[in-house]
Amino acid sequence: MTPESLPPADYLLYVLGGKGRAMAVSTAAAWRLVERLADGPRSAAALAEEVGCPVAAMESVLRVCAGLGFFDCPRPGEFTPTERGRALGAEALGPMAAFVGQAEQWDPWARLRDARGDAPPFALAHGKGLYEWMAAHPAAAARYDAAIDAFTRHEAAALTGAFDFGGVRQVVDVGGGRGTLLAAVLAANAHLSGLLFDLPHVADAARAPLVARFGARVEVHGGDFFAAVPPGADAYLLKHVLHNWNDARAVELLRGAAAAMAPGGRVLVIENVLSPDARADMAAMLDLEMQVLLGGRVRRKPELRRLVADAGLAVDRFVPLTAGSWLLVAAGA
Repeated sequence: MTPESLPPADYLLYVLGGKGRAMAVSTAAAWRLVERLADGPRSAAALAEEVGCPVAAMESVLRVCAGLGFFDCPRPGEFTPTERGRALGAEALGPMAAFVGQAEQWDPWARLRDARGDAPPFALAHGKGLYEWMAAHPAAAARYDAAIDAFTRHEAAALTGAFDFGGVRQVVDVGGGRGTLLAAVLAANAHLSGLLFDLPHVADAARAPLVARFGARVEVHGGDFFAAVPPGADAYLLKHVLHNWNDARAVELLRGAAAAMAPGGRVLVIENVLSPDARADMAAMLDLEMQVLLGGRVRRKPELRRLVADAGLAVDRFVPLTAGSWLLVAAGA
């Protein structure tokens, strides 16, 4: 029986149980169970002793995760990761899964019903906006960065296969965090030089690792991308930046990139795109998360086309990247 075929009350209870499923998976990632099971199946009791949690808690987490297909039970009481479960590893999407259950990310969801126009739920829960709060809490910021990096690696592989950088000399990653996407693009295109542009404290943390890896091929600048972005590049990357802002600010950012790019340049926008109909897909879930964290929003294709046009650009093409994620390539109008 599929969830959709359940009677209404049972279906509602199934949906409400989503909080438990999400937290069980997040906890499995935080406990690094995939890594702890790398040498073969182990019992819940052995894992609980190693983690330092009650055996009953470990058994409950593993039971739910196994029911979701993340672990197998080759012998009664023993567990091992499935192929699906390996996505919870530290080198895959584990950091993002673990981050979802962290208090700084989880608590604001309880304030969704209190959302106001002047304060998203994150600010109601923590007293400050997301980026301001992260700047004051380095450990939480590191968890946030690791989560974003994990998903970025997933999207970077898709981007390097979806866009031909052969005619590009320099690429600027606007709001690119620690430079995970830019690093993937540079690694896949040896002729390219790149520039990472983000807030000064973000840029300062990203500079040394990128320069150590790419040397003179990479620069890292700090600043306010609403004030100006570094000029003269052939391609400007905006990965999951527009959904943080309202329409006016999004147009302002696109217009700045359009003014900065070299003749014949491109603006490469990576965003989730809402479906025309109402469905609870990845894009709809991200749209809800943007309401919780920033008061931002995920848009539909016509809305993105309008933003691009209002910025003096024209959509060259839309290319699907990952589940719900698209590449929008824009050129001068």
